[in-house]
Amino acid sequence: MTTGRGLKFGEAGLGAAVLALGAFIAYETLKSPGAANVVVGPRLFPYLIAAGLVIVGASLLREAFAGRIAHQQGLELDFGAVVLVSAGLVVQLLLLEALGWIPASTILFMVVARAFGSRRLVIDALLGLALTAAAFGLFNYGLDLNLPIGGVFDSLVAEPD
Repeated sequence: MTTGRGLKFGEAGLGAAVLALGAFIAYETLKSPGAANVVVGPRLFPYLIAAGLVIVGASLLREAFAGRIAHQQGLELDFGAVVLVSAGLVVQLLLLEALGWIPASTILFMVVARAFGSRRLVIDALLGLALTAAAFGLFNYGLDLNLPIGGVFDSLVAEPD
């Protein structure tokens, strides 16, 4: 849908901000120390994220300059969902050290699923548990990065002295 006006300032501002964020991440990744001569290394994922942000930002800018909008009323935002996802992130941050990655991230998954309209608490919990356990295994054992196990579970996995 196009509007009578050529430039949509809100959409152009959002597109410029996303494009700038992508450029900033690419620049900072370029400056960061790391294995520069390897294809898959510490710089791969930040570059992929930066490329995605640049593509999305440029696309938003193109649509804004063409006068295209997503909705007749303009940008629609579900503030309840934004608040719920933000609260979930804060709760995960607060529980990460005490409970560990798997329980804290499972709670975050459930909260985000609820924000997107899911009402299946048990299925969301099981799916979140499976995904966060897989991510934990991949990061801890596949990539040798240590996600927090949680103070509650430290005695179960404590290294012998």
